[in-house]
Amino acid sequence: MIEASAIRRSASAMRTALVGQQTICFSSRKLSGPAPGVGRVIERVERDGREFEFTWDDGLVLHTNLRRSGSWDLYRVGDRWRRKHADAAALIESEDWVAVCFDAAEVETYRKEPIDRHPSRGRVGPDLSDPDVDREIVVEAILHHSDPSTRIREALLDPRVVRGLGNVYAAEALWATRLSPWARVGDIARSDLIMLVNYASRILNEHLNALGDDGFVNLVPFEVYGRNGHVCNRCGDSIEVTNTPPDNRPLYWCPKCQTRLDWRLLDDTPPGGAQPS
Repeated sequence: MIEASAIRRSASAMRTALVGQQTICFSSRKLSGPAPGVGRVIERVERDGREFEFTWDDGLVLHTNLRRSGSWDLYRVGDRWRRKHADAAALIESEDWVAVCFDAAEVETYRKEPIDRHPSRGRVGPDLSDPDVDREIVVEAILHHSDPSTRIREALLDPRVVRGLGNVYAAEALWATRLSPWARVGDIARSDLIMLVNYASRILNEHLNALGDDGFVNLVPFEVYGRNGHVCNRCGDSIEVTNTPPDNRPLYWCPKCQTRLDWRLLDDTPPGGAQPS
């Protein structure tokens, strides 16, 4: 039986190594549910006893139950494993690290769907990870949002407005279009929304299709996500990060060149809740 202290150290090590990193490869011989996609970013690694959960930026959660004999091991890419590859129940690979699960009793994925975002089940927006999606539907959903004071970042993360984008690519699209994450949807012109949605779709699919014909993953570097304290490649200021309600997910942005339509600079009226029509 693996000692509890070893389980805690494993969780801490994987949290340090994997959070904020793109997934280059995922494999599992006993997975129940959809597999995490290449290019998706791990946002959380959590442990409850011998149960581990990994959350990706699109809301997909990997749950493993180690029971008495299971373990998660962390290796540098290219290092020799302490056990045979055939024994792996699940594998998560980033650019520098490989996390391997051995002897898990359960390996499954599911999606967290907050109640406050789903008061009406079945009402969901288009999936931007589909290259053939009608992006105009997303533009219209934001343009005619029932609460014009909703922040644009909240709207992009609301599955009733759009699916598949996730926290990472919402941040990247807002940076590319110079829009403040605090811009209110009612203040944004249609032309800006078209540019925002088109860019979000393009950058998302570039990352999700990062596996080249040669079998190697050609990672596209991020401009803001995961770059807290680094220099903005556009204006030279420092990228900042904060955690925002209701889910306290990290919000990355450049405070110098991403000020367009920031309600905090326009007046003192805070944005309201996110309830799309």
